[in-house]
Amino acid sequence: MRNHVTEIEQIRDYGLRVVFGNWSTLKNDVKFSADFARQRLKWVAYIGGKRESRRLLGDVILRQQDIIDARPFPDASVTTTWTIDLHYPKKAMCACKAFQSEDRHIKFAPYPIPYRCLYSRNVENLFMAGRNISVSHVALGTVRVQRTTGMMGEVLGMAASLCKQHATTPRGVYESHLDELKVLMQRGVRKRNLGAE
Repeated sequence: MRNHVTEIEQIRDYGLRVVFGNWSTLKNDVKFSADFARQRLKWVAYIGGKRESRRLLGDVILRQQDIIDARPFPDASVTTTWTIDLHYPKKAMCACKAFQSEDRHIKFAPYPIPYRCLYSRNVENLFMAGRNISVSHVALGTVRVQRTTGMMGEVLGMAASLCKQHATTPRGVYESHLDELKVLMQRGVRKRNLGAE
């Protein structure tokens, strides 16, 4: 396992080796070449998007069991609807022995992420939105998608406004102003006519 911060160049090089090694196998191995003879590789990302790196700890760490059992939280906020999408290694098919994976999906009913997953438990004024929120590795498989992370940003904008209005912290919003946050979330983000004030 390589360090995503200090060994990013080695990770990038390995990723390119995987892509081009697999492409070479698909184009040149007799098992695949007929299917791929007319195919062209159009684009490869120089640096791949990270599925996960660091996650911070909030007052709640959302787990698979919470999602599957639909555990209710009083601070339900952003709803996640994507399956728990996990990737597992499988045997490499190319000569370069590059890592390959397969995905498995666990379905569940739409589930609201607790607000307490969206702020830090030990950095008083730190909100989190995106792949770094307070969830287990398995629970990250559902909350990591763009629409869900975008909604996290909306909720945190609302919570930040309450922090400013009441001179409080993210945790203070949960402890003393949760009902106000719920009203803001219910109202949602309004679309504005950009030409009007």
